[in-house]
Amino acid sequence: MRLLLKNGADVGVTDSDGNTPIHFALKYALETTRFSAFNDLILPLLNVCSHHVLEIKNNDGRTAKECLGQLKRAYAQRREEIETQRKQQWQMKKEEMSRKEDDLEWERKLEFEAGQEDFSKYNQDDYIETTQETYDEWVERMLHERWQKKASRKQDKTKAERRQEQQQQAKERTKQLEKEHEAYMTRISIERQKLKLVATLAEYENKCQEIFDSDSTTAIKFTDVPWPSHGDTKDMINLVQRWAELKSEDERKKFLKEQQVRWHPDKFLQKCGNRLDLDDREKIIEQVKELSQEINSLLD
Repeated sequence: MRLLLKNGADVGVTDSDGNTPIHFALKYALETTRFSAFNDLILPLLNVCSHHVLEIKNNDGRTAKECLGQLKRAYAQRREEIETQRKQQWQMKKEEMSRKEDDLEWERKLEFEAGQEDFSKYNQDDYIETTQETYDEWVERMLHERWQKKASRKQDKTKAERRQEQQQQAKERTKQLEKEHEAYMTRISIERQKLKLVATLAEYENKCQEIFDSDSTTAIKFTDVPWPSHGDTKDMINLVQRWAELKSEDERKKFLKEQQVRWHPDKFLQKCGNRLDLDDREKIIEQVKELSQEINSLLD
């Protein structure tokens, strides 16, 4: 998949069921709930998929964006299950160790009792001479047992620390993935808003060209005027300002000057004065004056 992406494979292609490549990747991740599937499959696709690809619906009416949200919830549930399972295993291990210690203590008691019985069968002096270990042997045995206990405890502690470290790394990795996903969705949202602005600007310019550059004699009503928006003057000027922000600094000034000339009352009446509907004429001229004043203030 990475090789195909590197060589320019189309991530928006669909099969007969309407599924895109990211649909298949998300389906696999949802079926397996393997965390590695996100890094290996989904993340490389997200880096090259546009918002348009994420919004493509398959024949079941599902988009990749919806599947991505479902996967996030599935991963959260999976992490909770793993954490619960680890706690249960640790509790079982503690109980098993406790049982072993009890069994060992019982065996020691039995051995001691059996040793007492054997000891009573013989003369005490003979028993001491034949069975009792020397002081040096006893010291060596005690040191050996002490070393074994320390080694065992150290090994258990090392395993616990390693397990805790792995859990911490997993949590940090999950947080990092969530941050990356949040940043990605924010970037997609910003790009989508810019695309919408570009589309509304193109529609606005086309309407202006149709009205201002037309030789038609059809009467122009208030709703026929290509206002920046259908709201009040504040909404109109806000939209003009957002359009201007899409452009570079030099182009922004040029764009605003074009709007200043376009909506200048005298220029407007020269182009469209004889075509204005009589019932809407005063209302149109009043709105043009307000819009012109706001554009002048914006330029200043």
